[in-house]
Amino acid sequence: MKKRVKSGILTGIAVLVSFILAFALGESVKQYLIHMREREAEHILHFYGENIMLLLSENLNETDGLVQMAYVMEDGDTSWFDQAGASLLEREEVRYVCLIQGDTMVQALPQEKYGGQVGRSLEDFSYIYTMTKVVKTLVVEGPVELEEAAGKEEVFLFLQPILENNVYMGEVAVALDREFVLEQLGFEYLSEQGYDYELWRVEPQNGGKEVITQFGEKVDFSHAVKTTFYLPTEWNLSIQPQAGWLTSGQRTSVFLGSLAAAFLLLGLFRLLYKLSISSRKLQQAACTDSQTGLYNHSGFTAALDRWMAKEDSTIMLFYFVFEEYNFVSQMMGVEGESAFLCSITPRLQGFIEKPFIAGRLGAGNFMLAVREDMDEIQQEDFARGLSIELLLKAYLEGKKTFLTPRYQYARLLPGKKRAEKEISLLIHAYYSQRNQESPARRMTEKCRHLIEGKNNITFDEYTDPEMTELSKAFNQYRKQVEQLAYFDPVFNVGNRSKYLRDANMLISYDKKRPFSLFCVDICAFSQYNELFSADIGDEILREVIYRLSRPFGTYLYRINGDVFLGISMSGEPEETMAARLQTILAAPASAGNTTFVLRVRIAVCRYPANGESPELLLDRIQSALRYAKGSNQNLVLYSQKLDTIIRTEADILRRLKDAISRHTLEVWYQPMIHVETGRFISAEALVRLPDGKGGYFSAGQVISLAERSGIVEQLGDYVLHQACGFMHSTGEQLGLAHICVNISVQQILVGNSAEHLLDIIRKSGVCRKQITLEITESILIQSIEQASVTLDKLRETGVRIALDDFGVGYSSLNYLSNLPVDIIKIDRSLTQQIRTSTKQHALLHSIVEMAQINSLIVVSEGVETEEEQQLISASGVQYIQGYYYARPMEKEALIHFLEKNNF
Repeated sequence: MKKRVKSGILTGIAVLVSFILAFALGESVKQYLIHMREREAEHILHFYGENIMLLLSENLNETDGLVQMAYVMEDGDTSWFDQAGASLLEREEVRYVCLIQGDTMVQALPQEKYGGQVGRSLEDFSYIYTMTKVVKTLVVEGPVELEEAAGKEEVFLFLQPILENNVYMGEVAVALDREFVLEQLGFEYLSEQGYDYELWRVEPQNGGKEVITQFGEKVDFSHAVKTTFYLPTEWNLSIQPQAGWLTSGQRTSVFLGSLAAAFLLLGLFRLLYKLSISSRKLQQAACTDSQTGLYNHSGFTAALDRWMAKEDSTIMLFYFVFEEYNFVSQMMGVEGESAFLCSITPRLQGFIEKPFIAGRLGAGNFMLAVREDMDEIQQEDFARGLSIELLLKAYLEGKKTFLTPRYQYARLLPGKKRAEKEISLLIHAYYSQRNQESPARRMTEKCRHLIEGKNNITFDEYTDPEMTELSKAFNQYRKQVEQLAYFDPVFNVGNRSKYLRDANMLISYDKKRPFSLFCVDICAFSQYNELFSADIGDEILREVIYRLSRPFGTYLYRINGDVFLGISMSGEPEETMAARLQTILAAPASAGNTTFVLRVRIAVCRYPANGESPELLLDRIQSALRYAKGSNQNLVLYSQKLDTIIRTEADILRRLKDAISRHTLEVWYQPMIHVETGRFISAEALVRLPDGKGGYFSAGQVISLAERSGIVEQLGDYVLHQACGFMHSTGEQLGLAHICVNISVQQILVGNSAEHLLDIIRKSGVCRKQITLEITESILIQSIEQASVTLDKLRETGVRIALDDFGVGYSSLNYLSNLPVDIIKIDRSLTQQIRTSTKQHALLHSIVEMAQINSLIVVSEGVETEEEQQLISASGVQYIQGYYYARPMEKEALIHFLEKNNF
């Protein structure tokens, strides 16, 4: 009965395979014929695509002439457009002509229909007018409906910008009749050639499909060939044969040919089947174990000898032993043991993917050879996995019992007639090792492996019930520890340790396979916790994790409070992937009853281009993220250039710290002239850090880096100490009444800052009235409430406060009377404009007058020319600072300068 069933199954398989192969051949023929038809259609489509582009951008484009006339006409003169537009409107297909200057419609013809549009803003019209202004090139749109006094009409709209030095000055629009344009495009030829066609474009505002014209009712163009062109919106033309890519005659011929091939293959399979049955019967009789169907000892030895003689691949030999098998099999009975032995072959076949041979050497002893090259770890994993697959389950005396085979393995070297020896050596090695082991010892060793950080440890089951329960408890505990070690306990997402483990596994699996690392930082996230609650912050983070899980899946990690890491192996360009992440996170996030709009920064690096280890990649992507924060960029890709910038900043920071600690940091001075007396009675202290190449780093770069690195207080204290010391020892003798020192917001917002600054001044021995502390206007306005307390304490002791960079960003004359300052320093951006702008000149006079009303001293910075000096001197400012008088100079140079000019 079984043989008949097996024969029937094989016959069915042979029939199925024959028909599958035959019809696969037929399908290949069909695909070839379809491919030929598609290539023919693609040639036609290529011609049509280029022809449409040429017609729409040149032959049918009537805007070029009007634009050229606009270039030669005088600005503001639009009279020429009436004559030119009227000439165009004489043509039957022209429906509408208009002229836009700047953002305003100035002419619209015919006037009786569209005269009401004149004077309207560009924003009042279709988005396509604004698109022309943005893209600065010809835009074709259609068909669109033109609204007129009497109704609407469908046209194709041609819009050409008027540019001057690539600056948008206006545009010209010409509308042609829809039917005329479609007739010029010549689609009749496609239908005459037997093609259905569909011309459509992508709506830029919503991404929808807008059909322009088509031939063929209710036609599915999903299998059509398509070409795309841009005007500059995306246009598409799809075509396909009306009768389909294959004719009915071709389909019939292919079907009949496939049927004939199927019967031919079926006959061949039948012949091969009969031959294989005869051969198999002869071999099985002497070499197989009757209970399992596996090789017996002699059969396995012979088969292994044949494998080893080939010397074409590595062979792994495994020995499996069910200890206490005889006892368990007797308790199971004949039927239970037979069922277990019959299940072994299917289990092996289901588990092993590579070629293998297996044999039963005794009651509970099995030998297995696999043709695969494995290292030590892979051999262990394979043997452990197969031992679980071969697990013997039985009920003994009403209790469920599990019997797991133990194993030993070895790598075999090729050679003839060596199988018996290798089998004996493996069996001997097994029992030698078994004599040295006990269940408790093995379990102890596995615990040690876990402590060492190995994550592929599994505790086996034993015949001893107590040892089995202990093993189960260890397995459960191991899983719990891994959950705590590799996952964030709040959000159940991978942590830094899991990233390191996953990345190591990816690299070790395939060192040549690239992947990209994306670091996502939620900007100013702490404000949500501070302004609302930690629960609101957690809800936002959960929403972010949910969104990021879509592109990254299980390769998403939370490595800091609001910083996430994702691994992508899609091969998608980093810029494209980063833009997709920005889009995913751009939608407002809801938490509680509040909606938040999140802003994120993204840093990217790539393996192996930017690092060959997970640790190095993490270090570099965090460097890129820090750079993104410092430079206020939303996206930074790690590169050699960025590495150079980071190394340069590290060099600056190292040199700066070293110069401060060694007291070698240079402080230069720029004198200021007192306009009334013509004497240099004040100077500003400026920091200068040598770059080691004979030059100096930018002072702005040094200060910005110091602020970002948390050492700006040390830097400020150093400069203040040096400036006060110079003023006390030398400055007053040279005629200086004041020395000015810049301080950062970090110096005045820390606790006890006023006392700290006053202590530095006191220790130098200089009079407090001789010290002026400068703070940037934008920083003061942003921190006015916190800063005012400190600044008022300083002023009470006689220290003067100067408002630096006045005139940039926040400037308002209304708040001058309320600021805790004594001096305002007008920024160079205003100084440069007073020569050419009457408004800026008037503003300077207003600032001086308002300052005089509030008893404030005015200093003008950045004066470089004689003309600027004369205008500013006449405005009433008290002090002038700039290159016109003196550049910043070293202390010795300043002494010489003052000796020469003040005496």
